[in-house]
Amino acid sequence: MNTRFNTASLLFLIVLAPGGCNQESATADNEAETAHTGPTMNFHRIDPGLATGGHIVGDGIAELVEQGVTLVVDLRDAPPEAHQKRLAEAGIQWVNVPVVWKEPTRDNFAEFSRVMSENQGENILVQCQANYRASAMTYAYRVTQGGVAEAEARKDLEAIWTPEGTWEAYLAEVTGSD
Repeated sequence: MNTRFNTASLLFLIVLAPGGCNQESATADNEAETAHTGPTMNFHRIDPGLATGGHIVGDGIAELVEQGVTLVVDLRDAPPEAHQKRLAEAGIQWVNVPVVWKEPTRDNFAEFSRVMSENQGENILVQCQANYRASAMTYAYRVTQGGVAEAEARKDLEAIWTPEGTWEAYLAEVTGSD
């Protein structure tokens, strides 16, 4: 038996073979790539007139225009300077409903619901930093105001994340499911 050959073969199988030690890294790369697929981080199209997403990436504003988005409802409590101006230059209306990440309130949901109801018929992107606030608030609105079954709305929410802690309790409170 050739020990040198066996050691080299083993080294190849562990380090260099496809799916070896680099498999976890490749999975992380794929998840990072998916998080930035589309015009925003964690972009999720719910239906032809509604999407959720995080911060805009790359040529995201141009992509939003191509998708026919007419209104961005931004839930960040500190949106980037000139964000409204950049969207307006592309012909997209912008409304800010500030929601503090660690302290969402019933008033936040009431204001968000008002904006969404007043803008039915628009092609809306609900946006925040990473699409956690956006997907959660959109879920709650669809369940309480949009006539969407909770299980159906939850699929869209959980396509992005599964709320826990503060946000799990908040969603239970505003949807009346606590």
